[in-house]
Amino acid sequence: MRNPLEAMVIVIPAHNEEELIAGCLRSVRTAMDCFTAQHPRVAIGATFVLDSCTDQTSRILQEQMLDDPRLSMLEVQLGNVGASRAAGVRFALQGLGQRTHPQSVWLACTDADTRVPVHWLTAMAGRRAAGADAVAGTVQPDRQELDAELYRLWRAAYRPVDGHHHIHGANLGVSAAAYEAVGGFPPLAAREDVALVAALRTAGYRIDASAQLQAITSGRLRGRLREGFADYLAALDGQGARID
Repeated sequence: MRNPLEAMVIVIPAHNEEELIAGCLRSVRTAMDCFTAQHPRVAIGATFVLDSCTDQTSRILQEQMLDDPRLSMLEVQLGNVGASRAAGVRFALQGLGQRTHPQSVWLACTDADTRVPVHWLTAMAGRRAAGADAVAGTVQPDRQELDAELYRLWRAAYRPVDGHHHIHGANLGVSAAAYEAVGGFPPLAAREDVALVAALRTAGYRIDASAQLQAITSGRLRGRLREGFADYLAALDGQGARID
């Protein structure tokens, strides 16, 4: 029988996201409110990992931290999204103290350029209760940042169905015990999320791939890291140009 859920931990890396972090903050705070309404006894908090930020991201976050004690910030100089995510998880778990067992903790991951759905955390908790060790959601690019043709190309190439094979660090959840058992996020500059899920699968953990958990992420074509979602969209854009 699975341990009762005692803590919900959210980890969000950011690198110079002053233009988009406010939207992420609003969505995460709303998702936490929704979760707490259903799980009032479960501790909850969101840690933003600011990696080598040189813009106003820190100031924006600090302003919101003043009226929301659930928010915390870790500043690092790693220049590596995998290392940033891992540092955030360590920081958040250490904040829980030794009395909270990893079997009773759920880790939810998103990105600072992403807006999660209201039911994001409650749905993950439900999947956990049903036996999932990890949950992989889907993403949709912000239509305000994409022209109609590129959005059409994305819709044709991306299949958001239950049992999908998409892995996004912007919409991923995992049991802290399973996360620690496979060594956590590797220090990769890209695809650290894919590597983590591959390790979980190899170790025999159950990963639920859900189309019911869809996050809205940036539709920009120049991202903060190579081989990320922005590069994927840019590649589609190039394919469309060649087809025309």
